[in-house]
Amino acid sequence: MQIRVTHRVYGLPIALFIFLAIFFVSAGIYLENEEKSARISKASSVAEQVRISLEVFSSERIQAINNLMRTWPTFEPNQIDWFNAQAVSLMGMQKGFSGLIFIDENGVIQWAATPSEVSSARLSTELIGQPMDATGLSIPAISEQFTSTLIYSVPTQHHHILLGRAISPQEPSHGYVIAGFDVQTILSVMLGQLVGPQFNFELASGENILFKSGDFKHDGSVVSTKDFWFIDQLFSLSMQSQTTMYQPGKLIILIGLFMSALVSWVFHKQLKGALHLSLSEQRYLTASEAALDAMLIYQPHGNNYRLVEANRYSRFLFKGAWEKLSAMSLKGQLAFLGLQIEYDKVKQVAVSGQPYEGYFAIESTKVAPQWVKVQVVKAGANIALTVRDVTERFNAQRELKQSEERYKRLVDGLHRHFVYTKTATHKFIYVSAGINTILGYSAEYFCANESSLVKQVPDETLGIRNTILRGQKPEPYLVHYVGGAGKEHVLEFSDTPILDENGHIIAVEGIARDVTKEQALQAEVVFQANHDQLTGLLNRYAFDNQLRAILSERDCAHHNATESTNVTPIGATVAIEKHTSVMCFIDMDRFKLVNDSCGHPAGDKLLKEISTLFRQHVNDNDLLARIGGDEFCIIYRAETLSRVKAKLDRLLKAISGYRFVYDDKLFFVGASIGVIEIGARSVSAAELIKAADNACYRAKHLGRNRYFIVHPNDEYMGINNNENDVLHTLHRALQDDGFELYSQAILPLNVPSASSQQHYEILLRLTASDGSLISPNLFIPLAERHGLMNKVDMWVVDNTLRVLETNPAHLDSVGKVAINLSGITLGDETTLLAITQRIQNTCVPAEKICFEITETTAVTNLNAAKHFISTLRALGCSFALDDFGAGMSSFTYLKNLDVDYVKIDGSFVRNIAHDHIDHATVKAINNIAHSMGKQTVAEFVVNSATAEVLKQLGVNFGQGFALDKPKPLAHRVQWRLKQASV
Repeated sequence: MQIRVTHRVYGLPIALFIFLAIFFVSAGIYLENEEKSARISKASSVAEQVRISLEVFSSERIQAINNLMRTWPTFEPNQIDWFNAQAVSLMGMQKGFSGLIFIDENGVIQWAATPSEVSSARLSTELIGQPMDATGLSIPAISEQFTSTLIYSVPTQHHHILLGRAISPQEPSHGYVIAGFDVQTILSVMLGQLVGPQFNFELASGENILFKSGDFKHDGSVVSTKDFWFIDQLFSLSMQSQTTMYQPGKLIILIGLFMSALVSWVFHKQLKGALHLSLSEQRYLTASEAALDAMLIYQPHGNNYRLVEANRYSRFLFKGAWEKLSAMSLKGQLAFLGLQIEYDKVKQVAVSGQPYEGYFAIESTKVAPQWVKVQVVKAGANIALTVRDVTERFNAQRELKQSEERYKRLVDGLHRHFVYTKTATHKFIYVSAGINTILGYSAEYFCANESSLVKQVPDETLGIRNTILRGQKPEPYLVHYVGGAGKEHVLEFSDTPILDENGHIIAVEGIARDVTKEQALQAEVVFQANHDQLTGLLNRYAFDNQLRAILSERDCAHHNATESTNVTPIGATVAIEKHTSVMCFIDMDRFKLVNDSCGHPAGDKLLKEISTLFRQHVNDNDLLARIGGDEFCIIYRAETLSRVKAKLDRLLKAISGYRFVYDDKLFFVGASIGVIEIGARSVSAAELIKAADNACYRAKHLGRNRYFIVHPNDEYMGINNNENDVLHTLHRALQDDGFELYSQAILPLNVPSASSQQHYEILLRLTASDGSLISPNLFIPLAERHGLMNKVDMWVVDNTLRVLETNPAHLDSVGKVAINLSGITLGDETTLLAITQRIQNTCVPAEKICFEITETTAVTNLNAAKHFISTLRALGCSFALDDFGAGMSSFTYLKNLDVDYVKIDGSFVRNIAHDHIDHATVKAINNIAHSMGKQTVAEFVVNSATAEVLKQLGVNFGQGFALDKPKPLAHRVQWRLKQASV
């Protein structure tokens, strides 16, 4: 029975839907066919009109050309003028011609006439004088029929019909006439007048589509006319009337199907509602009997209510007293259970209709329940009561409360910890009393105002919450709060998600602890690990990390700006410029002098003061770090090179004006700065630092207290001038004796050179793998930077002595051999010991050896220089102070250095014959050196005029290209031997 009813509920609506759907679909198809027939008829009518119009147009133009030929004059003195007048008149009366051409009997175009309104035509005056074939049409001389062709003109981008014939086949001397028609122009005018926008059409000649409007819809409504002649060309026309925007047939079908579904659904709902209504009473009775609550129906009876119906569970709930209770009125039952005061509330439900429920303790010992939940509702004129035994629940709640009190006493006693509960939306609803000890707030105040007390949340907050939403326990995280005293506290939270039986989060519980002291200690450790203890600036480790982060930001910005295009847009350029920075590598000049003169405490004080000066020239966005003993790095972030140059000018000015005072001693310091732009070019951090270091060395080489800018495409970028190859060659030369010794004579200026022994300086050359010589200006600085200069110096000393040892005849003619020593060698005790032992074990007299040290090296390493000089002078060696005068602190230290020769810096000597300041400087140096008992040597003697001035000033020796050019030492030795044998 139930199955048949269900089938009826669903079957009847479905049958109704099918019937209505068939009706509306049939009506729609009928309307569609009618509309299609109307469109075909309309298209056929218009297509026929177009065909007739085109045929009429064609016949009229062909007739006009025939008339022109028939009236051709037999004896006309000037046929061209006559043709032009007739052609212009004809084209003025009959539109559509794109040009008329007259061709003489020899097939040469004599004239071309075009309508005034045509700006660009296939037949134009440019064809005059050309053969007939230039038109694209060939006409037989004796044919009375027209010859035509359809051609496509690239200049006009149109198809043209050329139609021509001999003027008189009987009289070929008259020549030919060719008429041109612009097909697209003619069709656009004619079809635009005849065919409206509601038609799609296509006009073609063979495979050439000459004119088309719209796209055909292949629904069988396309109409094609029979082929017809247009200007001697066979044309075909296809046409279709466009459908309306709202197709009534389809609209009727869609609306009909919707209405059918709606009517069927309403019908189904009505049937289903009737079925449910009939089953509801039976279901209610079944549910009532199966319920675990006592359900009782009371009917009004005077001023009271009597029980008229109760389910089976009512008898079970009140067993032992049911017989007695079932005979009582409602008021009596409530009094029996000790709930007589609730009777008035029950009566209020009957009056107001508002449900009422409550939990009550049963005072009677004659029934089993101790606690019940009672719900009272109005059921028509009756009252329905639902009674549930909640004794176990209330006992469990009482035990839970006692447990919570014990738990609360436990957690409130925790030191620097507290437990908490949050909602699924992370709002605090409970915290233990430990929060007051930590932050100074009550638990209630913290829960109500927690969000306003937060000073800093973790960056990964979103990830933490997503982890909790997945039901997983996140890693402990830190939140910064402002305490009641205004002090910042750091709390570590350990959340545990609480899930329901479906795996959905319902709360978050956990324990938090105060980690303020631990965080402060950790921050101090991190600070010390990333900062220089002396200056407080970033150290090398932190600087490298920051630099890599800047390069990563730069690469990301460049990638995002140019990701999907090979052309960088304007917005991308702005994004890239935002991530452009400039790095400055700074090396302090004369720092070692302070350290050597006053000790390391003085050097530390200098570094602190210099750091303070640097801080005044950077902002919070920039990076300032100490990366070595007296080396610093600054990165100006989001700055262009031009703005940084202005900042560096101010910084160098401040350093130049700075004076360091220690123990009544005054020092001037400077800074050599290497500058490189961190742009869009992909360069690693190591390459940038290397390039900036090279640029710094370049600045120091150019005169100190200045900056030198290296660009990404400069030779100084990264390893400049194939530095890797040079460095490899340098190492190989040290191992395999790949150097070559050169020499340049140092000649006396006031004593004839023939009467004295040789005095020359040893120069060093490095041979590359291809046999060419590498300049000392390249490999000497490279050796200094890579700590190889002491090995190079030792090689020069050893091999110079070896040459002298193996050539005793040459050794006898030598007065002094000058050997240059670097600053690294001056401070290297091991090298000093090796040189000492080599001189002690050689047959070369120590008096013939003179070591040259530069003024800057000697002053920078003053104590080491004095020790080095005194040690070797004790063996008999002499010393020369090279490049004297370049530092201009020279006279202060000259009397402290026990040297025999003073070599005047070539920058003063080169222009001495023309520059009175250089003249005065050299004179002063020469006089002071002589007053100290030292001899002078002038470098860079470039011409005889310079040598003559030096003689007049009393300079002892000269060295330069005007006196002697550098040559291999082996050549000098052999030349001397040959001279001695002669």
